[in-house]
Amino acid sequence: MEKKQVYVYEYDGGLYVNLTSRCPTACEFCVKFSWDYMYRGKNLKLVQDPSVAEILAATPADLSVYREVVFCGYGESTYRLAEMRDLSGAFRQRGAQRLRLNTVGLGNLINGRNIAPDLGSFLDVVSISLNTVDPEQYIKIMRPRPEFRERALESVKEFIRECVIHVPETVVTGVALPGVDLAGVKAVAETAGAVFRARAQLDD
Repeated sequence: MEKKQVYVYEYDGGLYVNLTSRCPTACEFCVKFSWDYMYRGKNLKLVQDPSVAEILAATPADLSVYREVVFCGYGESTYRLAEMRDLSGAFRQRGAQRLRLNTVGLGNLINGRNIAPDLGSFLDVVSISLNTVDPEQYIKIMRPRPEFRERALESVKEFIRECVIHVPETVVTGVALPGVDLAGVKAVAETAGAVFRARAQLDD
């Protein structure tokens, strides 16, 4: 187990970028609450957000060997939209073929505007964790921050629709939890034109 904080880590042929520990939700299934921020032997808890230079220093020079580079840590990368954009350009220069963002879909609320056009300018895939279409269940499962709670679910749905318009590929995921209507999540995804994928708790 590594004790030092990790900015990038490898998993299943991909390279994952840990941009921030800030998150607009406290999802009940998130392993950071039971694993003390250790994930697959890596310490993803950040004392402070790393700079673009620090992330690039920790990133291999040749990214063509990875099937994809993914913005995915224990926090929500859309808090750092400008840094994502700058890193994506640098990653392309290092040979990255596919850039993906894993997100809870609240980036528009975080940034106060529609960020899907921005994401579409530098990403290939956006994977959005929806998990339920029931408003009460969403609050229970995803536990959004108080300032986002009232608008969270509808904002995620709108974000999905916007990403379908602006990003080459949009994937909507749902964690297979007891009592969750994944068929409803799939319907929202496919109605918007996105791909649906059910996933286990530890999937990426």
